[in-house]
Amino acid sequence: MNNKRIIRLEELRKVVEELATETKNEFPSLYFDYAGMIPINDKTFIYDSSPINTEVFACTGGDGVHYSILEISEEIQPIVMTVPMNFGDSMSDYNWIIGENLNEFLSVGYFNGWFPLEQLCYDNEWVIDFYSTENLEETYQKNAEIQFVKKLRSKFGYDHVPLNNGRLKELADNYFQYLRFNAEFVEKYIKKGK
Repeated sequence: MNNKRIIRLEELRKVVEELATETKNEFPSLYFDYAGMIPINDKTFIYDSSPINTEVFACTGGDGVHYSILEISEEIQPIVMTVPMNFGDSMSDYNWIIGENLNEFLSVGYFNGWFPLEQLCYDNEWVIDFYSTENLEETYQKNAEIQFVKKLRSKFGYDHVPLNNGRLKELADNYFQYLRFNAEFVEKYIKKGK
């Protein structure tokens, strides 16, 4: 990635809540969903397809999709997106590694937040295109979610990192092996040979 300071989970949680409060005050009559990164601080928020050695820190608010962090080292803390309703053919169909750490994960959502990331499972090409550029339409830019995204990136100072399938494959190749799952979930895919 880059040599910037690694953003830590507790710091992210604190900043997200502060900026969310500020954004909600600016847009009091609108529903606010944290641009698809709704904070979770509940150890019981887990699905059969969730890695059991990660810590869930956010959900998108749709179909149980959630983000968790796997701490491998100080700098390598992959962010996993779990899509429980994907009903895929392999364990990796349910779990996508989106970034090597919080910095990269946040950088992917630089323009558009994190809610549409779950569509990687269903319309990969559209998602890659959607995350490549900024939507400059005035109404979109004035949206509460996008204002929150702008505040978050200003606070942490990260840059845009375009999402691409090459990087997603590299992340999966490097880190999927570290994920652990419950025995029933593993058994289901061992029987399928996947």
